[in-house]
Amino acid sequence: MGKCVSYKSGKDGMKRACPTKCDDGSTIPAHFKIEKYENVCQGEESIMAALTKGTVQTGFTIYTDFNYYKSGIYQHKFGALEGGHAVVIVGYGEENGIKYWDVRNSWGTAWGEKGYFRIIRGKNECDFERECFLETV
Repeated sequence: MGKCVSYKSGKDGMKRACPTKCDDGSTIPAHFKIEKYENVCQGEESIMAALTKGTVQTGFTIYTDFNYYKSGIYQHKFGALEGGHAVVIVGYGEENGIKYWDVRNSWGTAWGEKGYFRIIRGKNECDFERECFLETV
């Protein structure tokens, strides 16, 4: 939807309604409207398989230390519970023997790794692998 509706960060605390039109006033293409989805969080392998079909949306619990993330593979270490947050899993990998998910955040490109972060994979860190969804046709 990036060419239809420009990126708007949610980090400023402003609540934004889902767009009903493209930035230029035209109708949002139908393929951007999610009508069916399936929970693909039945383990690490099911999420990885879902990523071959598209991006996967998930929510997780945020603690204070997540706000200070700059780079690397995130694992909760300190801080109070801040609430929940929704993000998009776009891939996965492994670095120095530590498996991780590649994730797109909505806080702008100045945050984290140019708007993305990595979180440890296979450990359900902060309930990250509890519920995640893939759009289905």
